[in-house]
Amino acid sequence: MRTLFPLLWRAAALPLAITTTLSACGGGSGGAVGVPPGLQEKPGMILSAVSSSCTAQPGAICDDIHVTVRLADGVTDTRPQSHEKPASGTAGVLQQADRQKQADGSWLLTFKAVPGLAPGVYAGKIELSLPLTVGVYKTESMDYQVTVAPLAGSMGALQALPGVGDWEGVNGNAAHTGLVPATFDSRRFTRRWTWLGPSSPRAVVGSPVVAANGLVYVSQQSAAPVEGSSTKYVTTSTVTALNESDSQARWTQSLTSDGYLGAPAVSGGKLAMAGYDTVHVFDAHAGGVPLGVRPPNTNGTLLGVSLATAPTFFGGNVYVGGNNDISGIDAAAGQTRWSASLGLSKLGNVNDWTPAVNGDTVYSHAAGTLTAFNIADGKARFSVAVPGQVLGGLNKSSLRQAPVLADADSVLLLNQRPLAGEAANNSLSLVDVHSRAVRWTVQGQFSTQPVVAQGVVYVGNQASQALEARRLGDGAVLWSWPLDTALDAYFGGDLIVTGNLLFVGGRNNTYAIDLASHKTVWTYRMGGSLALSRHGVLYIRQGTDLPGGSMVLTAINLQ
Repeated sequence: MRTLFPLLWRAAALPLAITTTLSACGGGSGGAVGVPPGLQEKPGMILSAVSSSCTAQPGAICDDIHVTVRLADGVTDTRPQSHEKPASGTAGVLQQADRQKQADGSWLLTFKAVPGLAPGVYAGKIELSLPLTVGVYKTESMDYQVTVAPLAGSMGALQALPGVGDWEGVNGNAAHTGLVPATFDSRRFTRRWTWLGPSSPRAVVGSPVVAANGLVYVSQQSAAPVEGSSTKYVTTSTVTALNESDSQARWTQSLTSDGYLGAPAVSGGKLAMAGYDTVHVFDAHAGGVPLGVRPPNTNGTLLGVSLATAPTFFGGNVYVGGNNDISGIDAAAGQTRWSASLGLSKLGNVNDWTPAVNGDTVYSHAAGTLTAFNIADGKARFSVAVPGQVLGGLNKSSLRQAPVLADADSVLLLNQRPLAGEAANNSLSLVDVHSRAVRWTVQGQFSTQPVVAQGVVYVGNQASQALEARRLGDGAVLWSWPLDTALDAYFGGDLIVTGNLLFVGGRNNTYAIDLASHKTVWTYRMGGSLALSRHGVLYIRQGTDLPGGSMVLTAINLQ
């Protein structure tokens, strides 16, 4: 039991609001409250550019319903009001209207469907009215229809991509490069299936996903209040293994004894998740009760974990970092191989990070220092001071990052990554592991974990409001992709780089950018955390978590 539940509770989507004193409807039939008998209602507005239908994939938000309202001559400047009238016996499906005044004085009203609608067809009317100011105006109306596609999509046979490995954890691999060495034709992309996790009366927060063994794994956490208490909650973490082919659950396991767990990592037959003082190792094929391993710790608690970071697998071992320690764990035997201290004070603890690993070295990047450890016994080999301060405030210890082994000679480091939707000054640096010196550093508001391919670094920068492609050698910007062209306010998810495309998780959408033309070649109306399996299936774990809702995971066929 914990007194603090580490979730950001968000308000549920509001239904379409009504702010009018009129009861007339159906294009002006009927009377208005307070209107003297015999008084004729006046036309007060003209509707144009009406888009009344919308089709959405499951879990995606449909926002294609809109109308332009032009006020009639002589009508004082006022905002049109809207009221939804769903079909008889059905609940409302539209959120509050977004009203924007245009340069010519007209109003553009855009309506979004509420999140989490079940597959089906929803219909009704939208009534539009004006407040009673000079006279009494007619109420106009428009029909609407929202269609949500079935959960099942195009579920053809899966085929492994040559030379592509499993998506094991943060940025896909132990080097955290985010690289999938394959090329794809965006014209062939189809939705395979959508999975809706169990709902909860409180917000359900989901982890990034990992994929191996023909399965895709995802963890989610929810909380239930302790009876008689308004501040204490029992947190339950549930990990689920779904068949890649059809989204059917192979196994599910819930844990409540260790507070909440971080994101999963998988390799071969093992899956690992880190808790506050225990690393849990599952049978990745069958689930069941996991092995619990408690590495030594030097500052009271082993790990400061979150659903943003996962342990790192390499060579059958699990490497975890958090607070003041880094440990290597034998996943098969369920025991600690070695553990090393970072030498930080208790007030200097750093959370939410994971190491990077190559053939003989484990790298940690915490509190402004890159440290290289011998993979065999955990002895420190060297340390390099890296520019960039750890952010202050309540999140001063949360790094939300991992070192990226850009090539055999260098390590790419983001000193700290803010929460999605937030902007904070930070720095991106490249360290030469042979000279043990910082090769370059650039300042910005970098908000994604960087990915690397063919000597180019890709990273989202809120300072420039763009996805930036930077040269690995010196950090210079080669080209950029502005967020405003994508109609997303911020980067809400991950990046994945392939042989010819860059996948970008935005707040509301996921994009594929052609690396040659730098143009968007594919868009899917759901943003969030991304993963790409060896079978050429792109996974999008929706980034919106709402009370009463479900976690949404969508699989996209890329071949």
